Amino acid sequence: MTKSVSIFTRIFVATAICLVIGLGATAWALSMVYARALERNIDNVIESQSDQLIGSILDEDDPEDWAFQDIDPRYQELGSGWYWQITNIEGQPLATSQSTFGVDVPDLEAPFDEQNRRRADVRDADGILQRVSERKLFTQNGNYRVLVTANWDELNSDVALFRNQTILALSAVGIVLALLAAFIARLSLGPMKELREEIGRVKNAEAEQIEGIYPHEVAPVKNELNALLSTNKEIVRQAQNHVGNLAHGLKTPLAVLRNEARAKQQIESSMVRTQLSRMEDIVQRYLQRAQMAARSQLQTQHTPLNPAIDLLLAAMRKIHHPIAYHWSGTQTERPLSVRMDAGDLDEVLGNILDNAGKWASTEVRISCQFTGERVEITIEDDGDGVPHQKLKTIAERGHRLDESTQGSGLGLDIVKELVQLSGGQVKFDCPKDSGLAVCLTLPCRLG
Repeated sequence: MTKSVSIFTRIFVATAICLVIGLGATAWALSMVYARALERNIDNVIESQSDQLIGSILDEDDPEDWAFQDIDPRYQELGSGWYWQITNIEGQPLATSQSTFGVDVPDLEAPFDEQNRRRADVRDADGILQRVSERKLFTQNGNYRVLVTANWDELNSDVALFRNQTILALSAVGIVLALLAAFIARLSLGPMKELREEIGRVKNAEAEQIEGIYPHEVAPVKNELNALLSTNKEIVRQAQNHVGNLAHGLKTPLAVLRNEARAKQQIESSMVRTQLSRMEDIVQRYLQRAQMAARSQLQTQHTPLNPAIDLLLAAMRKIHHPIAYHWSGTQTERPLSVRMDAGDLDEVLGNILDNAGKWASTEVRISCQFTGERVEITIEDDGDGVPHQKLKTIAERGHRLDESTQGSGLGLDIVKELVQLSGGQVKFDCPKDSGLAVCLTLPCRLG
């Protein structure tokens, strides 16, 4: 089901999910940091207020002379939840902050620690959650208890407000980022839209191939599609050629039979058998060639080159003895394979090596040159060669340079077609007007 979802939707949904998770985690982390900062600030206020009160007690011996200063103005606001109180050791109040008027300061039940301190979070009579810190003070003039409180609900309220504002702000940022991601996705997928339009133009016969310049991520797709279009075009051309050749080949035998039927009431059976046999041979030959072409078009198999040539040379040395075949291998670190079916490769190399053996005087030389993604195979004999004016027609259908030798004139034509259908090239040359050199360029790979 997910395979049918568009790339744009996938990018947008994935980005939205990542933004929700990331911004949610950011809001939680910021809230925690802010809460910890407020907590430290409240603790510092409590400690500072407590220290100020203790300092005032130590400065004056008589409680009536104590002069206290509030560190935070909230200790002067009635019912603010920010209170301080000084009592004797029995708990009788000696001095209080202005904010404690009409308020019962909460008592702590927790025991004092070794430093005569105790702290807890408790709710007062008004239901306000307070952080309470109390210390015992022992002086020459008496023993006292100094209690300072802070409004803890106020901190929670500030944290909640900060969290809500943070979520609101990050949500706005998330929406902007999501829209930006959608814009980037749409912009990034623009070449794919152009490619789709180009394919539509090819489909509507408005263009033969996909044109235009695409990013390097999309360019290979364009190249492969163009290669597929060229392959299909070549398949159609081959089919048309085979049909035309078949029709042309059957035309003569049918004309003979037609003429005989018109001229005679009874036709000799031997002549009929001869023409029918000829027609059957023509049909079989072009069917085989059509199957061979179709097989080569769909070919993705790679065949090791060295073993294929070695097996063919073993047969050629026996067939064309005493002609010498010289071959030293591909000389690569890893085995080299060409993109061609093993049978097609034998057909190609076998035809060329056989022809070279027929026309060579003493030897045939095979050499290879690896050029990355292709290999150049050159097969050269030392025979009389072929005139330069006839090199262009050497691989034409049914063309034979020497009618005295046995053959149909289709060998080099088949070679040329198979090489081209596998994505390669074949060239013919006569260096120094002596011998024929056939150069095959084939797609290959190492390993």
